[in-house]
This record gives sequence, structure tokens and C-alpha cells, in this order.
Amino acid sequence: MNKAFLFVIMLVSVSFVGCIEDSSDELSNEDTTSEESQDEDTTINPVGVDNATNMAPHVTAGTWLNDDEFIIFDSLNDDEARLGIYVNWAAKDFDGSIANAGFDLDLDMNIDVFVEEDFGILINNNSAQNETLEIQNSNWKYEFVSNYDVCGLIFHTTFAFIAVDDVGATGIQLVQYVFQEVIDFDEMMEIKDDFPGLLGITDDMGDLFDDPQCEGGPNSAPTATFFVSEDSAGVYHIEVIKVSRQAPLEDFSFFLKDGSGSTFVGGNGFGEVAMQFQGGTEMGIDMTYNGDDEALQSRATNVSNDDGSMFPVHFSDNDRDGTLSSGDQFLVYGSSSVSNGPAQDGWKLDIQFDATGDIIGSARMM
Repeated sequence: MNKAFLFVIMLVSVSFVGCIEDSSDELSNEDTTSEESQDEDTTINPVGVDNATNMAPHVTAGTWLNDDEFIIFDSLNDDEARLGIYVNWAAKDFDGSIANAGFDLDLDMNIDVFVEEDFGILINNNSAQNETLEIQNSNWKYEFVSNYDVCGLIFHTTFAFIAVDDVGATGIQLVQYVFQEVIDFDEMMEIKDDFPGLLGITDDMGDLFDDPQCEGGPNSAPTATFFVSEDSAGVYHIEVIKVSRQAPLEDFSFFLKDGSGSTFVGGNGFGEVAMQFQGGTEMGIDMTYNGDDEALQSRATNVSNDDGSMFPVHFSDNDRDGTLSSGDQFLVYGSSSVSNGPAQDGWKLDIQFDATGDIIGSARMM
């Protein structure tokens, strides 16, 4: 019994004999390595001067007085006109100073127009021209808009304000400027004539307006306003007060309508306004025709001498410009001791634009 107990004790003792290693050194080494690795990962290497991180300049810029652009053009010395716009800007370097600042017009990251101050609203206050930022015509882009309310060109340009600090860091602000007016066909033609090159307008842009549904385009229907009076001879004088767009007389027809709205068909109650041939037939009611065709000259004389019996409607191109324009006049003949026309109060004269079939204006006899 005692021997067995002793043997068990010895076995238990032997099981604990050996070398037990202490892992605290390894754990300590692993912790040190991990801390060093974390230190390496979170270390930020400073840039700039004196081991301090350099901040790029803070900048802002925009446009103001947008309804007062300045056209720059000397007809004696300039080939093209250019537009100047009023700009504002601000640049601040919180850890240094601004070395250079100005506007980059073509977005190539180079300053094209330098400014003298870090904050300002006038490029140079020596003159109205120098106060503005002069936009080169090649920098303009456009969108063409055509709907029931408007048909024209909307011009816009994008440029940048750039500030560079004393270390070379750059701050930049994009500015988009939209020209405040939609340029319709007539305005575009005026700009081409008076200010060549302005906004980058070219001859090709005129093709955009060819659609007859383009309001104000060369093929669109104009609108006309008339004033009606009656003289003692029973003749109604219908004066053209205003036409939204001038077009050749050949583009217009007339329709004399009675009180029920029916076109008078008793003789020359409708037809072309301008003297012309259509299908070999003489047409027109323009008493002021001054062309070379003898047949049309004879017709103009016949219209002028008629008392309304054959030609109840006469036309006079008073400014002789060959277009329907302010100051021109229609004569509609009623009945009196010296007139023999069919018209009376309540009748009306409709003027049609042939390209679209639109009635551009009506004059009621009163």
C-alpha cells in the first residue's frame, strides 16, 4: 500500500519536471513591434516651409452689374468688337501671402489678366473699358433655343480666377457668365453689322433661324399693327403702324372680308400685294410699283386710277423699300359719290404671310 502511494507521488512529480518557458518577453517584443508599426503608419511627413503643411489660397469670384455689359470697339482701329463684363474676386492665404492672382479666360491654368489687389470689383478704374474683364470672342459658347415663346441664341462663357501663394500652391474658382439677353434673328443681324465678331457670332448661325416656326426668324411670320380711318369719299385708309419684322411685299397676300367673315369674290377681293407674275398672270395691287416690266407698270396705273370698281383694295409702298413696313398704307374702297367699292363698316382686311399661311394682322372698317 505504501509502495503504491510512493509510486504515484513519483509519477506526479516527474510530470512536472522540465523547462517551462516564460512568454512575457515575446509578448513584450510583439507589443513593441506593433506600436512601432502604428507609429510608422500614422506619421505625416510635413511639406512646405519649416516643417509646416502649406495651405492653398482660399479664393472666390463672380460677376456683378450683369445688366450693364460694356462693348469694346473702335471702328477705326479694331477689327472685332469684344464684350467687357464686371467681375469681383477675393483671395486669402491664411499661412502666407498671395504672390500672383488673376483670371484665366481659356481655362489652360495660366493667368491671362492679372489683378493688382487680393480683393476687388474693378479690374482697373482708369476707364469704363478697363474696369471690366474683356472676354475674347473665341471664348464664347452658345445654345440655340426654339419654342413657342422664344427663338434665339443664348451666349455663355466660363473662366477661372486663380491665386498662387508664396510657396506655389494654387487656389482656383470657376465662374460661368450667361449673357442676359436672348439674341433673336434681327438682333443677331444688327450685331453683325454694327459690332463685327462680337460674342463670336458668325454667318453660319443664321441658318439656325431658317425654320418657319422660329419666332422672329427670316422665314417666320411677322406681326403687323394697323390704324383705320375713313375719309369723306368713303375710302378706308389702313395705315401700317408697326411690323415686327420686315419682309418683301411678295411674301404677303390680302383678303377683303364682309361682315359675315366671307371673302369678297366680286373681283380682286383677294390676291397678292406686290406686283408680279404667277403662272403667266399679272397680279398685285401696289400702286407705287417702279420696276421695269411694262405690263406691271400698266397694272399699277390701272389700280391707281380705279375708284374701287375693279380693285377694291389698293396698296402704297410709301417708303419704296419693297417691304411691308411702318408708314405703308392700304386703301379699301366703300361707296360714295366718288367711290364705287363694296366695303362698309364691319368689313375687315386680313393680311396673310404666305410662307406659313398665318394672318399677321387684321384691320376692321369702322
